[in-house]
Amino acid sequence: MKKSSILVVDDHHLILYALARALKEDAYVVETADTVTEAIKKVSECSFDLCLLDVHLSDMNGLGLMKRIREICPETKFIIMTASCLDASELSELNKEAVANGACYFIPKPFNLWEIRDVVQQVLTGKQKLEAGFNFTGRYFEKKARKTPRKPCKEKVRFHMSVIDQGNYTRWSLEAQAVDINDSGIGLLSQYPLRESQVIGFDEKMGNRTGVVVWSKMIDEETCRAGIRFA
Repeated sequence: MKKSSILVVDDHHLILYALARALKEDAYVVETADTVTEAIKKVSECSFDLCLLDVHLSDMNGLGLMKRIREICPETKFIIMTASCLDASELSELNKEAVANGACYFIPKPFNLWEIRDVVQQVLTGKQKLEAGFNFTGRYFEKKARKTPRKPCKEKVRFHMSVIDQGNYTRWSLEAQAVDINDSGIGLLSQYPLRESQVIGFDEKMGNRTGVVVWSKMIDEETCRAGIRFA
């Protein structure tokens, strides 16, 4: 049976890595591109069943790229991603243009990797009837019982993440206190308030691993307690 092929286009390398790794675990053939030029080159060489596409790319608007891809691969389906805050008018225009070019889902960032995997499966298998317009995913994880207990850990760990500052991505490097850890995830105490479904990257000390915030809560005015699942 032929495996479904997916192209992920985003100029944020951490998001590319996290999505590619998660989707490959579901046995999809996954290619990534961080520029419009690279995306068009890959589409010209291979047809894709699905494209996960960021709206705001460094070298072209994502919707413009969607039109180019549709010209080359008319059967490609699209899931649109964006971290931008859109008002009703902007959303209406984005919805109109994207739907006209074949988009079926809109996923806000920061996103939930496990929910995206479910959305991708629904789109590719056609198990869910998609009506015209965007279908918004939720932003929260389903909390599940931990399969493997975590061992206590009191080390300082460094992690990096991207935030949006006046419409632009800014890369931050932060430090947190580890609470517990196992092969699947880590608990942190952070002075920076992490949010559920954020994607973060750790430094060499943690093996350059990528993680996703599964849950978080403020335990006092300055400290956030968060659970991270490794991607």
